[in-house]
Amino acid sequence: MNWEILATIIGVTVFRLVWIVRRPVHRDITSYIFPGLRNLRRIVKYAPDFSYVPYGLIWYGVNVPIVRLGRYNGRFWMGALALIDAVFLGYIFQALGLTVFFSYVLIGTFQLLRAPWNASINWLIMLAPISWIFLLLAPIAKFPVGLPVQVWKYTGRAVGHQHNYIYFGLLGTLWLIVFNHLYLLPSVENWIVIGLGVIWCFIFAYTFFERRARMRKSVGKASVQISLLERTNAE
Repeated sequence: MNWEILATIIGVTVFRLVWIVRRPVHRDITSYIFPGLRNLRRIVKYAPDFSYVPYGLIWYGVNVPIVRLGRYNGRFWMGALALIDAVFLGYIFQALGLTVFFSYVLIGTFQLLRAPWNASINWLIMLAPISWIFLLLAPIAKFPVGLPVQVWKYTGRAVGHQHNYIYFGLLGTLWLIVFNHLYLLPSVENWIVIGLGVIWCFIFAYTFFERRARMRKSVGKASVQISLLERTNAE
């Protein structure tokens, strides 16, 4: 590993840690992820009133020790994920090369800061050079394999919730990049990654403008309601 890659890993990790320290903890972590991780005894038995995190037992096995070590502190959990991810960045460059390393820096950083619960899924994908079995374990960990069958309905809701399709899509993109590098068309890897990058630029642009339009619509409705209320009061 040359000093440029080492400096990149250090820089990316520092940026991530500063972001984690300065930004509010994602509300889904405290209201959704942690309640699910706290109640392991209720995971294998379906309870309609329980807040299930629809991931597989492998995901729980990876994340429970980390959150317990940090006493269910959101910043600690994200910081620990960032430090572990720094080790993976060094491994990725050695095992998968510069193109996959660059792809992971972008996708991994976005996932860590916006959906840190997917970090351990990323790691499973990145372990594919050790054995192809990890490419199977990644989706097994992502979906509630090992949990009561009723929990699968939460997965369907999760995919359509807000912009979760982006997080699922990025995991799929990372999976495809690694699969292509190892087993498909590594000779045209750069072009494939560039093509996927262009597609994601359009997706993010669409999401940005769609969200902006929704916000304007909400502001417009609020303004109309305020105007009607003022007229009513005046009368």
